[in-house]
Amino acid sequence: MTVWGGADSIAVEAEQLIGFASALDGAAGSVAAGLRLVTRCLSDPALIGAGLLDPAGGAEVLALAGVAMALAGAALAGCESLSAGLRTAAAAYREGDQLDRRVVPVLLAGYRLPLALAALAGKPGSWSPSSAQAALTADPGLVDAAVQLLSVAATGSRSLPGATVRLADVLATPFRDGTAVVTAQPAMPTDDASGPPRTSADLLRGLALRDLNDDGGGAVDVRILGGAGGRRVIVDITGTTVWNLDPRRRTPQASDFGTNLRTLANESSVFERGVIEALRRAGVRRGEPIMLVGHSQGGMIAARLAADLGAGTEFTVTHLVTAGSPVGLAAVPDSVSVLSMQNRGDVVPELDGADNPRRANWVTVQTDHGDGSVLAKHSLQSYLAGAVDLDRSADPALLRWRAGARRYFTAEAVGTQVFQIRRAD
Repeated sequence: MTVWGGADSIAVEAEQLIGFASALDGAAGSVAAGLRLVTRCLSDPALIGAGLLDPAGGAEVLALAGVAMALAGAALAGCESLSAGLRTAAAAYREGDQLDRRVVPVLLAGYRLPLALAALAGKPGSWSPSSAQAALTADPGLVDAAVQLLSVAATGSRSLPGATVRLADVLATPFRDGTAVVTAQPAMPTDDASGPPRTSADLLRGLALRDLNDDGGGAVDVRILGGAGGRRVIVDITGTTVWNLDPRRRTPQASDFGTNLRTLANESSVFERGVIEALRRAGVRRGEPIMLVGHSQGGMIAARLAADLGAGTEFTVTHLVTAGSPVGLAAVPDSVSVLSMQNRGDVVPELDGADNPRRANWVTVQTDHGDGSVLAKHSLQSYLAGAVDLDRSADPALLRWRAGARRYFTAEAVGTQVFQIRRAD
């Protein structure tokens, strides 16, 4: 198991560096004002006259003033130098981040993908669907590289991630979005008989049950937890059910290919709006903490909601859990604690052409389950097995995440409402 981000991440806030530099500028201004005051005092006629009447005392005053001015001059120079250094460092960090985020992925993709294609082409008769599948699951980063190069080539942009977002926006345009129709499904089975969740595996077990009993796509669970500490909410969002690659194929399912493209382009979708309506229908109250849990497209929708539903809005998202979802481009705020699960060999998390951020509030964990097929690597069952590994881990980042999410694992009661989200014109 591999973990990155979270407790082990390194964060540099350029704005804070600039703030420190401004504080030093203020201190330098105060020191400079003090030097000017001392200079005026030393040139005051009354002080000069007193020095003539008491030469020894005058010499002592001048000596003390000289020492004070020398120390003040050194402090002034130090403040100005450190302020300039902080501003230079902030600019360098910003430029480095831009380079790492926009240019380096394109260069790496341009290096890796041709080598992989050349290796396949160099073996006559070696290509087959099974060999291609084996190559992709062995190195899912090839999909990442292909998305990056395609985005740059198709949009004419020389930087990422803007090119990927722009391409997704263009591809999403022909697909209709529509109006969300949300219907309660009281007959659908839930995981309530197992009791409130106690582990990450319990979270995914509930999501897997909903996925197996989806009845056409777009099913969402709103699990309201009760007990000490008040009510809190877990929302389970299922993944893609319809791969309508042709936009002329109209579908009533909200969880279709067009929703994938729209969400990748960081746009609102009928599925996302349907989840918000489901929260209203379930009676979720303002200020109640919400954890969003999603697999594949469900994780993408959850990440979009986490970015949109911050403190002070109608709903308050505090935690986000994704499994097999391409969420590296999601603008999730620092106030939301993120756990992203990836399965080694799963190509789906690579479809956004971006790595997950390495931030203090964002932990990514990669496990290894399922056979060598693309479907098995992406299945919820493989991620459920990975969640068991996660719960057994003593990694500091995962321990910290579990501690922060404790209120969702200590409830005394759970009541789940199931909703179906469909599309209407």
